[in-house]
Amino acid sequence: MVKQTDIKNYGMGVNDLETSAFEMMEMLHLRSKIHHYFNELSDEEKNEVTRYDLILISNAQQFYEKMKLVYDFHNQNKSDEEWWWHLHNIVQAFNARSFTISFAQSNGDLMVKTIQ
Repeated sequence: MVKQTDIKNYGMGVNDLETSAFEMMEMLHLRSKIHHYFNELSDEEKNEVTRYDLILISNAQQFYEKMKLVYDFHNQNKSDEEWWWHLHNIVQAFNARSFTISFAQSNGDLMVKTIQ
């Protein structure tokens, strides 16, 4: 039940561009939490998270513009696997049309890779 609540809250977060930068940061922390137990989710839950990820990607510019005022995306140590912490790269790659979206493995978490 906690997992479903996390997913629901993540979904509300990616759909709320009017929220504060600090609440957006909490949304990214929540996505990292989901990432840690992603393989334990049902296929339906995985699909739900993936749909929300795609919304986050499509709104990356707006999230980045607001969050960069409180978070230094350029000087952080999050792994590339947790692409949501690299919105600056997502925005740059999105604008240049130089990125790929795939899955880490069959039934795996969504991966976004920027092409340099």
